[in-house]
Amino acid sequence: MIPSHGYQGFRSAPRPSGWVQTGERWALWYNGRETASVAPDGGPGVRLWIEGQKFWQVKEVRAANVRQAKRYAERWCAARLYPDLPLREAVARLTDSTPIQEPPPLPALPPTREQQQQARRLAEAVTNDLERVKAALEPIRPPAATKPRAKDPQKTRVRAALRDLRRGV
Repeated sequence: MIPSHGYQGFRSAPRPSGWVQTGERWALWYNGRETASVAPDGGPGVRLWIEGQKFWQVKEVRAANVRQAKRYAERWCAARLYPDLPLREAVARLTDSTPIQEPPPLPALPPTREQQQQARRLAEAVTNDLERVKAALEPIRPPAATKPRAKDPQKTRVRAALRDLRRGV
C-alpha cells in the first residue's frame, strides 16, 4: 500500500487541496501533499499527525475532538508554510479547497534542421527494416519445377560396369 503522505496520485484527476475526508479520517492537503491527518484513536479523542515545511518538522499530538485537531493543524501548518502572511490569511489560503489547475504545457519549439534530418534518416531506416522483416516473414516458396536431365549414354555404361565389379562378375 502506498503511504498517503507521499502519494502524488495520477495526474488525470485534480490534485486535492484543503481538508479531505476518507471514512473517519481527515487529511489536510497542501501543494499536492498531505501535510496533516486527523484519525480517531482507540480511546477518547483523536490523534493528530502534522508535517511542516521540512521533513524533520513532524509533530504528533492528541486532541479532544476532530474540530479542535483540525483547527490546531491549520494554525500550525499555516504558520510554517506562510510565515510572511498574517495567520488568518495563511489559514484561509491553506484550507482553500478549490482544485489546483495544472499550467498548460509550454508550446514546443520548431524543429531544427539537424532534427529534421535525423527524423528523415530515422524514417528511412524504419522503412528499410520493415521491408527486411516483411521479407523474412514471408512463407518459403517451393522451388520451381525442374526439367528432367538428358541421360548421358556414357554414364550408363560406366554405372553398369561398376555394378558388375561389385557383384564380382
